[in-house]
Amino acid sequence: MSQSTEIIFITGSGRSGTNILKKIFSQHPEMASLPFEYRFTIDPDGVLDFYNSYPASWSPYGADHKIKRLETFLLSLADQSDEKRKKVEASKSTDKLLLSGPAYAGWELDKHIPGYSIYVKGLIHDLTSFKHPGIWPGTKEGIENNEMYFSAPQSKEALKPIIRSFLKKCFDAICQDQKKPILQEDNTHNLLYAGDLLSMFPEGKMIHIIRDPRDVISSLKSQRWAPNNINDLVAWYSAVMSQWQTQKSQLDSTQFKEIRFENLIDKPEKTVHEICGFLGIEYHSRLLEIDLSKHNIGRYKNDLTAPEISAIETGTAELLQEYNYN
Repeated sequence: MSQSTEIIFITGSGRSGTNILKKIFSQHPEMASLPFEYRFTIDPDGVLDFYNSYPASWSPYGADHKIKRLETFLLSLADQSDEKRKKVEASKSTDKLLLSGPAYAGWELDKHIPGYSIYVKGLIHDLTSFKHPGIWPGTKEGIENNEMYFSAPQSKEALKPIIRSFLKKCFDAICQDQKKPILQEDNTHNLLYAGDLLSMFPEGKMIHIIRDPRDVISSLKSQRWAPNNINDLVAWYSAVMSQWQTQKSQLDSTQFKEIRFENLIDKPEKTVHEICGFLGIEYHSRLLEIDLSKHNIGRYKNDLTAPEISAIETGTAELLQEYNYN
């Protein structure tokens, strides 16, 4: 019988300090974690995308399309084929700055989550009422003897136990493999799906690490997946934080805690003690046996021009005030 996993969702806007917080709690003797973000919950075509989109827009063709897209995405994370490895190497050898290689290259969840592919197949089975031979105009090209997947319309409440069961099997497998009772789950944008995650796992808790918006945007500016224009970056960041505000308003205050990145760096022992108290776990001095000196607090003062800083302060004025960054 699998154990009951206590789960901690670590989240942030991106470039806010989630990796540092994860490193700290990876030192905890009861905390299991993976060395990367596994992506299958929050990414497009992933579990929560399906959970929200399937009930909102249904047709027999849509059911076939959405279940298959979920299956394809989840299994694409299971292992890495020789063909994908060759494509990765080819993309590295090019001089084109933004040439993308194969999607999710390097993700091999079967190695990190024992039974992952089996759980995926079980999930697709549970979501599918039956399969039948057939094609429709949107069927993927070149499939011989194509089968269409059928499932009737379902609400989120009806889907919840199916999705939770899949996620719990994966989470329990990580904990059991690492012989630790608590899972630290750190997909950065968990905050965008906070309501769904904490509804499925009411025994879980969420830690949202906040950082000065000026430093966040300064750091985002150098990321290849983010805009590099300041006004666009302000819009990007503000949209993420606006969605968090909406999610937060629907949560029970006992389910989440917000901490400032700057407090974690300046007062690490006090801040980590507070987090441990909120999580109901024992504090261990080993948690702070990591280097916190490379923190880049205030990096925006050197990285950005005065007009850029002014644009950020104008565009994020409410957040600066709410989190006391004025």
